[in-house]
Amino acid sequence: MKNIIQKQAVIIGAGPAGISCALVLKQAGIDFAIVDGSTPGGKINIAPRVDNYPGYKEIPGPDLAFVFYQRLIDNDISLQGENVVSLKKENNTFIVECEFNIYHCLSVLVASGTIEKKLGLPHEDELFGKGISYCALCDGHFFKNQNVVVVGGGNSALKEAIHLASIVKRLYVVHRRNEFRGNAKLVEELKSHPNVEILTPYIPIEIIGSDHLQGLIIQNKETNETKTLSVDGFFPLVGQNPNTSFVHIDGLLDEYRCVPVIDRSLKTKVEGLFAAGDVLPRDIKQIYLSEYDGKVAGKSIIAYLNAHQA
Repeated sequence: MKNIIQKQAVIIGAGPAGISCALVLKQAGIDFAIVDGSTPGGKINIAPRVDNYPGYKEIPGPDLAFVFYQRLIDNDISLQGENVVSLKKENNTFIVECEFNIYHCLSVLVASGTIEKKLGLPHEDELFGKGISYCALCDGHFFKNQNVVVVGGGNSALKEAIHLASIVKRLYVVHRRNEFRGNAKLVEELKSHPNVEILTPYIPIEIIGSDHLQGLIIQNKETNETKTLSVDGFFPLVGQNPNTSFVHIDGLLDEYRCVPVIDRSLKTKVEGLFAAGDVLPRDIKQIYLSEYDGKVAGKSIIAYLNAHQA
């Protein structure tokens, strides 16, 4: 039997947006819970380095994530370490069901970030943790002096590939286009490593291996030529999807399962429900933008509660 806990507000997600919102609510004396089943700081934790956050020329992702978490500690804010199972609204009450508790509240902030996209290839799920990983910073050390392939062409993929290049014996970087979407400086830095081979315009078409990864077959999009890469590690780094599978409110999500907002206060079409950070449907996703979102959402939640509580 899960405990039912009454709160004024619940924040879903402890990344920059959720933590920033929590600080605003704490200062206002709001009775709230912040819930997240993963490591505080969100996706910052898997960034080998961050070089676009104000105040730091360059900082390892986990170090910056801890800076955010320290803010919760310094303000005596407890993080509830549990994943959200479902979010519903019945009458004027939101029901946030988690792994261990059920929260009833008047207002909710969805700041749950994103999860890694999968390629959808056969054996991808079965070989996760057996040669396939979606986080080079987390698992790169397992492949020291081995052959590894990264698939992806954005800034995150390039940074993680650069991190791997200093660890592995041979690194293949596979991208579906001839030109990378990521920063040109990152591309040049990647190319400077002698153990890196860049393969464009190729796409992965088959994973080799049954009980563990043995290789990857890729295909040239222009010539249909195929290559077999004998690798011990495979990092698909092709982007993120909104982490909103727990949302059970009809009509809230858009076609991409993002959470749209209707104005600058970050309120959604559902009264009392707000959204912030990378779950929003926008092209630019930056740490400082998520942090700003959290502050705006926090003030909006306070105004909403003041208007709807006796």
